[in-house]
Amino acid sequence: MSATRDPATRTASSVFWLQQALERDDDVAAPLEGALRADVCVVGGGFAGLWTAYELVALDPSLHVVVVEARRCGFGASGRNGGWATSWVDEIAELEERFGAAQAAWLAERSTWAIDRMEEVCGIEGIDCHMRRSGALVAATAPAQAGGWEHQIEVAERLGRPPLQRVSGDELRARTGSPVLLDGTLMREGAAIQPALLVRGLRRALLRRGVRIFEHTPMTSLRRGQPATVVTPGGHVTAGKVVLALGAWAARVRELRRAVVPVGSHIVLTEPIPERIERLGWTGGELLGDTRLLVHYAQVTRDGRIAFGRGGGAIGPGGHVMPRHFTDPKTVDIVAAGFRRWFPQLSDVKLTHAWGGAVDRAPGHMPFAGSLGEGVQYVTGFSGNGVAPSVLLGRIAAHRALDLQDEYTNNAISSGPPSYLPPEPARFLGGVVVRDAVRRAEGAEEAGREPGPVSDALRKLVWFTTPRWLEPRL
Repeated sequence: MSATRDPATRTASSVFWLQQALERDDDVAAPLEGALRADVCVVGGGFAGLWTAYELVALDPSLHVVVVEARRCGFGASGRNGGWATSWVDEIAELEERFGAAQAAWLAERSTWAIDRMEEVCGIEGIDCHMRRSGALVAATAPAQAGGWEHQIEVAERLGRPPLQRVSGDELRARTGSPVLLDGTLMREGAAIQPALLVRGLRRALLRRGVRIFEHTPMTSLRRGQPATVVTPGGHVTAGKVVLALGAWAARVRELRRAVVPVGSHIVLTEPIPERIERLGWTGGELLGDTRLLVHYAQVTRDGRIAFGRGGGAIGPGGHVMPRHFTDPKTVDIVAAGFRRWFPQLSDVKLTHAWGGAVDRAPGHMPFAGSLGEGVQYVTGFSGNGVAPSVLLGRIAAHRALDLQDEYTNNAISSGPPSYLPPEPARFLGGVVVRDAVRRAEGAEEAGREPGPVSDALRKLVWFTTPRWLEPRL
């Protein structure tokens, strides 16, 4: 079946995760009207903002914490992503190269702790986000991708972190039914979730704990000072500390303009096919992805659908989040074709939903926290891997907002951007050229051809550093 005939190409704005979550919880918090004072004001109602608020009131239940969200909590990447909650063990070699052995080991350990913390909070707060801690199968789909994990395994073993587990092609194909998988690894430190259920569950938990949340309340300006003031269309919040947790919209903050860039990622979803999935053998709850730079990522949902996505979509010129980040039929066609290639035996299965979102892509692929001075903190740069890391960054932001001095406020990712992107227009134009070169090179490799010399050379000159075998998962 041609991807252009898939119903998904005509329903690209239909975000199944959010629809499913809002069927259970369609409450909308009123917009802010008038003046309000708070100890801490968090701007952004996605994972990073909500985890920050949660850690703040866990540290001090007497704190007056306010969250303002421009749309509804979970509207951005937090309610749209592929549901991959994974640690940084798969990037431990890059962590060591950039930050040294001690910090690499700490970051890898804390990123695993983040998954534990997520599970703990879901239990405490009664949040059912369909969590399955079965790890992630990461595979090569072309000979050129094979073996990219060997260095990661070596470093993980040397630093005392649980290593990735090698998995043969025969086992991968038996466990998933996909004929394109050649060989790969199992990341044991990983979980599949339904992300919108988690973000809405966190919202309910915060309301129960006394946090005030205002939706449809965009920040229109920020008056810095002691205290700082978050200005909104209907009022303002004056707070001792402000935490900006803006996701891809962080690129509109003056100091962060060259620290992150919005990049699109899209997902297609099948109709429920539990019997077909059982015949595939993909019944263990594992996440599934490949080793491309423009990565594919997938999971089986609780109701027997396959959610299948791919990174490397539209790049936001000038740091703008664009409509194409959310609805891009051309990109949906590409993702749908990828699904058909991975699972040719499902050629007759309907794709009922498709959606996109904007990733806050940062140099080096790692999120970071920092200060803009005058009581304003921020977290950003999740680069498509924010589900579990947002738990850690939320704790870092909370500790920084309370001026604590500990391992969370003094580490390799708590002192601002690790590096910067080129200025515009080079950032946008260069990003488009390199992305398209990567797309051509990886497409040629998967088709059994050698990539052209120009595309291959440009792929090696990616101006925002990527880990060797992962890229955005929305």
